Amino acid sequence: MTTPTVLVIEDNAKNMKLVRLLLQMGDFRVREAVDAEKGLTLAKQERPDLILMDIQLPGMDGLQATGLIKADPHLGAIPVVALTSYAMEGDKACALEAGCDGYITKPIDTERFLDVIQTYIRPTSNDEASPRQARQHNTTRILIVDDDPKNVKLMCGMLNREDYELSTAADGFSALERVRETPLDLILLDVMMPGMDGYEVTRRLKADAETKSIPIILITALDSPDDRARGLEAGAEEFLTKPVNPVEIEARIQSMLKLKRYRDQLVIRASSEDQACSDVAVVEPPAPAGNSRHILIVEDDPKDLKLLQSHLISPDYSIEFVRNGSDAIETISRRQFDLILLDILLPGMDGFEICRRIKQMDDARDTQVVLITCLSDMENKIRGVELGADDYLIKPIEPRELQARVRVLLKKKAYLDSLHAHYAQALNSALLDGLTGLYNHAYLKRFLDLEIKRSQRQGHSTSLLMIDLDNFKQINDSLGHMAGDAILREVARRVKDSIREIDVAARYGGEEFAVVLPYGDSQALRKVGERIRGLIEDRPFLIPGREDDQQVTVSVGGAVYPTDAATVDALIDTADRMLYQAKRDGKNRVVIFEPQAPGQPTLAMNLQ
Repeated sequence: MTTPTVLVIEDNAKNMKLVRLLLQMGDFRVREAVDAEKGLTLAKQERPDLILMDIQLPGMDGLQATGLIKADPHLGAIPVVALTSYAMEGDKACALEAGCDGYITKPIDTERFLDVIQTYIRPTSNDEASPRQARQHNTTRILIVDDDPKNVKLMCGMLNREDYELSTAADGFSALERVRETPLDLILLDVMMPGMDGYEVTRRLKADAETKSIPIILITALDSPDDRARGLEAGAEEFLTKPVNPVEIEARIQSMLKLKRYRDQLVIRASSEDQACSDVAVVEPPAPAGNSRHILIVEDDPKDLKLLQSHLISPDYSIEFVRNGSDAIETISRRQFDLILLDILLPGMDGFEICRRIKQMDDARDTQVVLITCLSDMENKIRGVELGADDYLIKPIEPRELQARVRVLLKKKAYLDSLHAHYAQALNSALLDGLTGLYNHAYLKRFLDLEIKRSQRQGHSTSLLMIDLDNFKQINDSLGHMAGDAILREVARRVKDSIREIDVAARYGGEEFAVVLPYGDSQALRKVGERIRGLIEDRPFLIPGREDDQQVTVSVGGAVYPTDAATVDALIDTADRMLYQAKRDGKNRVVIFEPQAPGQPTLAMNLQ
């Protein structure tokens, strides 16, 4: 699909910014000029699908520029829509007389703007769909719900990123309708709205099996602890008060998206193991053994410690406490916890350093860490998030907010535990390869098939790496099959160490391995493929019973669905062809498929 290009000729910076944001929300490609002369030059170079022309421009005005465009045989067919002001009587008539195909009045109606724009875009033979309906793969769909257009505009400006696809709704009823129409990854929801407030919208979405897994962040001017607790109890995953800090909301969005992806992968893996279809009921994490989640409180103030303990009295929680950082690290190294409530201001080692160390521990990195402090400044909040903290609370702590946040984080931990448990439970089943401990060929095909189906529904990409040991037959012949088996096991371990928890590594057959990267694009493929290749080449392999180390290298090929292939088998075939191209090009290298424009030969990106 070709992305339509809109040329905006506008000298007012604020108007330009607003039009740019709206067009980007509609997946248009935007080109900009601040005067008519530059606009005419860009029009000749770009041949846009539409020109938005301000009438009042410095130098040559918009009407004169429109006349030149319509007189040019190469540009005359391009629709020109005038941007006019109610304050300028007669501008509309003058614009049409000058050759404009339409006009949009200022101030711009943000809710109808994209619908109006679309009426002037001529569909191509290959694309009859609106760019608002077509989703760019690997974008995150975010719905912004607020009845105040200024707040919507502000939020769209904060989230102006290529990988975010933004849509808006002005009230709760419209939001529910939008959710039913379009798969979403996240909802930013105002609380105070006419008709139906954000609490009720949240309750309805969370009561529906088809929408309950969509993370909801409530954003409102209400800032009392009771309001926050009420929102979290309604089912929202997060509650932020206005005015919102851009860095904070970005951190919260990324945390919520991570939670959703854990949940989605739990569904896919359960479906793969059961050989069921992908349209299964929402998978909830299983109850922990003994129905108890382990919580550690790190707090040196006896009063604060007593309050925290009293707020978390529950048969579902097993609580321990320590008073300083060194005791915390020692306790965490001895046993696993689901959640750690961590004061920042501690004697000796502060909470930031403790958090950093926890997230570096293999056995504790999934533990949910909540920083607790009297510091309410944004710098410390963001510092905690950057160190890996999963949440933070400001003293004095409101009991209902604490309990609600703890429930959300324990659910996130349960999803992580379930992902690990699915792998552990399969150790002695037919799902795993007996030699390497990775998933086997049959499981890979089932998983990839379900992941592709989910990609089709949700509009994200899925990528595949194929990995083959170089000269493995010679290694087997010279060192023996036992040594070859030891190398295969070590390669499998290094591959698994190189990927994320949501990625799937499998032994495809013989000395060939495969890695599926949900949400992965060609850039991610290159990065992960090169990481695997380097990790295997840079560290010689120890062979049992031999003094000399063995140098091992791999060739890697990769491809992405749907840009490089339309089916599971085609994706595997394309990645495999890239693998063998890497072999032909000299081995010990990564080759990623690079689609080219129609009529041009297909190329591959060689990374060695």
